[in-house]
Amino acid sequence: MNVVIYLSDNTGHQFEIPNGRLTPTSQYLQLIIATLKLPDALAKKCFSIWLKSPLLGVQLKPQHIPFRMVKQWPMLVEKFSMGTEIEKSQDEPALLFRRNAFLTKEEEMLITDEDVLNILMMEAKYNIQQGIYPCDFEDVEQLGTLLCLKLEDKEKEIQGIVKENLQTLVPPHMARIKRSFLSRQNSIEEKVLKSVKKGPKSDPINTTIEFMKICWQLPYYGSVIFDGLVERAQNNPLTSLFTTQTSLPVKVAINTSGVWVIDQEKKHVLIGLLYDEFNWEMAPPQEEESDAGTSIASLFLEFDDPKTKENEMLRIMSKEAPMMNSMIETCIIMIREKEQIEQAQNAAGPSEESNGVNSKSHAAATSVQTSSTLVRPLFARQNTVTKNRPEKLSFTRLSDSDKQLLFDKAATLTSDDSVNLDEKSFFLRLCAGSQSHSPSDSREVLIYR
Repeated sequence: MNVVIYLSDNTGHQFEIPNGRLTPTSQYLQLIIATLKLPDALAKKCFSIWLKSPLLGVQLKPQHIPFRMVKQWPMLVEKFSMGTEIEKSQDEPALLFRRNAFLTKEEEMLITDEDVLNILMMEAKYNIQQGIYPCDFEDVEQLGTLLCLKLEDKEKEIQGIVKENLQTLVPPHMARIKRSFLSRQNSIEEKVLKSVKKGPKSDPINTTIEFMKICWQLPYYGSVIFDGLVERAQNNPLTSLFTTQTSLPVKVAINTSGVWVIDQEKKHVLIGLLYDEFNWEMAPPQEEESDAGTSIASLFLEFDDPKTKENEMLRIMSKEAPMMNSMIETCIIMIREKEQIEQAQNAAGPSEESNGVNSKSHAAATSVQTSSTLVRPLFARQNTVTKNRPEKLSFTRLSDSDKQLLFDKAATLTSDDSVNLDEKSFFLRLCAGSQSHSPSDSREVLIYR
């Protein structure tokens, strides 16, 4: 059986796999790693085989059989995709070699292999160009400069190099030139061209590392992206009279650090929460919705507003809510296991060898984080796309009876007496130490997107 595995730049590698109908994902991964001449152990930690289409993406486990997953694809798309019937009928998956969704940013920042970093950079560049990772204008400008310096060709004119490379990086909404009545702002191409001509002021820099350092600043870097709808805030009564669309299409980005809800059109964060800042619950479709034929599950995020100190709850409506739930649970389990290992090591007393390794790793990560980047840190900007904008969202308010019902449910699910349920919180905080309650059969497929 002939199989093609694609990279993020849309280049494909074709393989002839004997007995491909029964070949597991692990063998596909081994083939592409060998073809790209990557270090075996590191590559298996950093990358996975994904089955992806315009409507859905699934990170395959090593034991999954890709041929069978392709056969099941129409069923998965029907169950989890929010596409139209025409889009679903035309949807076809492809095999991709992509970043492992459960590789933490801290682990990635310790990588020194240039070939691995180049593939990670290729994927990050694609996600920025597609608007999957929202970026500030100055981020894209500096990333474009680094990309052109990395791929500089002395036989080509600088202007041609800049134009060619920026097409693979700059999102369409940033490519347009901004004009005002009295002035015209320089395009991003003109700014990058000017920066490239100046070149680095000091010694030559590692453009790949500098590129990735800017990407690592993005809180949603390395996220799995889901589609959803949230309720739009109706703050202006006059505007609400002329607005019939109350739902807002969003992208829900989930990685090993937290959850970010991103405005799909404006390309900026609406709300971002780390795992120790929220509770959540996945709810099936409401009965009246099922009867109406618009059955959509929901993911509820409950958190305390840092300004008002009020308890807020955001409802994300999505057919992918079960997949979001499984992704969050898996990340929480990873965090809990890491904490347990660290506690066990601290209780046993660090050996000289382990202490040396930990110190070295910590020093390397700190060095990457604190070394001079070419752009201002995100926290130093006034209107960064990563800033929370809760005023644009409408939060769900539960009645006292509904809160008590959910609180009682959480209490019955909790078998560990050490878990302290805050009476103000009406969801079970899984990250507080309780066990996961998703059925194992659903997690088998949904744990990887």
